[in-house]
Amino acid sequence: MTVPTTILHDHLPLYRVVRTGWSDPLDTSYSQRPSANNRWNTPDFPTLYCSCSERVARAIVRDLFRLARLELADLQESMLPQLVEVTWQGDVVDVASPNGIQSAGFSPDYPIGVNKEKTRVAARRWHNDGAGGVSARSASMMRLGFRLWDGFHSSWSETAIFVNNAPAKPVLLRRRPDMDWLALPPETEI
Repeated sequence: MTVPTTILHDHLPLYRVVRTGWSDPLDTSYSQRPSANNRWNTPDFPTLYCSCSERVARAIVRDLFRLARLELADLQESMLPQLVEVTWQGDVVDVASPNGIQSAGFSPDYPIGVNKEKTRVAARRWHNDGAGGVSARSASMMRLGFRLWDGFHSSWSETAIFVNNAPAKPVLLRRRPDMDWLALPPETEI
C-alpha cells in the first residue's frame, strides 16, 4: 500500500455550486447518499465538494447539464445553479500533481480510466487515516476535453473536504446571486 502525498491547500476562496433553493450551502448530507457516481465520498462520512476556481465550477455545471441534457431554461428558479464562496485551509491528499497521483496509487492519466469505486476505497482509507480531504484533477474538466494538467492546480482541480477530520471547518463567505460566473463561452475555457 502506498502512502499518499499531502499538500497544504491554502488558496482562497474555494467555490461550491449549489442549488439556489438550498438553505444551507455547506450542508454535506447529500454527500452521504449511496451512489455509484460518488468519487471521493461514501455514506460513511460527510464530504464538502468545492472547486478551486470559478472555471472549474463552470465546467462542473456544463458537464452536469451535458450529461442530463438540460439547459438553464429547463430549471425552476429554486433549482438554478448558484455559486458560493467558501474559506477553508488544510492538508489534503494530492491527486492533482503527477507525483501525488503516483503516490496515491492511480494511473498517471488520472482521472482517465480510474473507476469511481477505486477512488471511494482510497477516500475511505484516507479519511480513516485522518486526512482533511483530497485535491484532485477535475473529472468534469477532463470530460469537456481539458488535458493540460500543468501549473498551479487551482485552475483545473476540485477539493473534497472531509469535514469531520478538518481542523478548521469550512466557512461560507458569500452566496453569489448573479449568474455572471456561468456566462463565459465554453470555447474560452478548455
